[in-house]
Amino acid sequence: MKHGFSTLVLLLSLLFNATAGEPVLVGDTAVRIDQWLQQLEKEKHFSGGVLVMSKGATILRKGYGWANQAQRIPFDERTLACMGSITKTFTAMAVLKLEEQGKLKVTDTLGKFFSKVPSDKSGITLHQLMTHSGGFAEIFENDGGDYAKLTKEEFLQRAFREPLMYQPGSRSLYSNVGMSVAAAVIEEVSHQSFESFVRNELLQPIGIGDIAYDYPDSETRRIAHGYDQGTDWGTLMDRYREFGGPYWNLYGNGGFYASISAMETFLRAILDEKILTPAAIAKQQTKHIEEWDTEGRSFFGYGCALGQSRRGTPVIQNGGSNGIYFADMLIYPKDDVALYVVTNDNRMIANRVMAGITQLVFLGKIEQDPLVVQARFESPLAEAMYDAIGKRGAAEFRKNGNGLIDSLGVGDNDMILLEVGQQLSRENRREETIALYELYTQRYPSIVVAWNDLGDAYRAVGRKTDARRCYEQALKLRPGNPRATEALKLL
Repeated sequence: MKHGFSTLVLLLSLLFNATAGEPVLVGDTAVRIDQWLQQLEKEKHFSGGVLVMSKGATILRKGYGWANQAQRIPFDERTLACMGSITKTFTAMAVLKLEEQGKLKVTDTLGKFFSKVPSDKSGITLHQLMTHSGGFAEIFENDGGDYAKLTKEEFLQRAFREPLMYQPGSRSLYSNVGMSVAAAVIEEVSHQSFESFVRNELLQPIGIGDIAYDYPDSETRRIAHGYDQGTDWGTLMDRYREFGGPYWNLYGNGGFYASISAMETFLRAILDEKILTPAAIAKQQTKHIEEWDTEGRSFFGYGCALGQSRRGTPVIQNGGSNGIYFADMLIYPKDDVALYVVTNDNRMIANRVMAGITQLVFLGKIEQDPLVVQARFESPLAEAMYDAIGKRGAAEFRKNGNGLIDSLGVGDNDMILLEVGQQLSRENRREETIALYELYTQRYPSIVVAWNDLGDAYRAVGRKTDARRCYEQALKLRPGNPRATEALKLL
């Protein structure tokens, strides 16, 4: 699964001009947002946390729905939930902090930090890693994805061995691997673990303790379970602990947990420029390179995406997901506005909630309801594929699906296929759903959610044997997978 900066273009298209304690609800704007979210909660469209900060004040800090449905633990401002790729923001800030300390430069190459890096990768710079222009391939998608059980040494050996996708610096293509390599550099230079450096140098100085990969057993009740189409998925921490800690192909690029109270402190520190020097902030917020599919609307900074609202003000964004948890962060530095949304149920992803909140903040009302804009996708490529499948039909897609994917330039971005497949499923277009997921599972045989989704589609048309095969494959890839387990009971 990708953890990409997946929401900025969607949000820009929807916006027009656009400390732990009791929940915060201040002013008419907060009331309107809260009422809308309560309705989503009532209709089981949203479970998660929301933070709205404006003009130096927090106007809304509140949880909705359940952190743990079975134990009836509400999602609140202290609930710990996974932020996915927003972790990359911390990684980039850690690199910049080390540069402030005179311990490295963003122009330094991998050859300076690692003795065994091959010649084709020795010249890759930290700048290129943080702008997704280093050329590293997503080498673990068919080998466990986020949960490939690799130590740092095993990860680096594999990353350095695989061929680059392109000449470093010649283009940009989102890379989780590259950001994990950056985390390894942080450890080499700081002589601390990545997590320890972030905690000691970025978080503790501004009074934050609730952003980390792991937490003591005493905090278990605060950790939000993830829900896959309503089925309890458990937590990432359960998977970390099975391995003795976060997997290295996730380290530095995703997987941090945070409470919305902790994010309140973090975002206020960003707005007040308290974590990095002005020079480092300027580097982080420079439009270094255009995102590959955004047609000049979004650019990579360091650990974030940069765009512009239709009011002409800058927007800093990062979002992330593992397909279960979704998180989105928007900062409007000139407006002194910061927003954070996290959800633990993939039936309502965070960027659609964020789209509604942002309209309420800047327009005072929702002019385009993100719940009914079903044909809008996070990527123009997904929309193009959706349209093409609609025109060609399931039979034609089965014949030439790979050709269509290649002609659209989708490349190895499996999230585009997932977006389209889930949209087709919501529309009950069963044969097209089946055709797409059959191809998806061929191209990406280790993606558990795809096998479950294909099983659901087969089951919906009465193909029980095929559905059983898919759920069994999901269980083989992720033993104990609750969604597949429950589905098999129904067959």
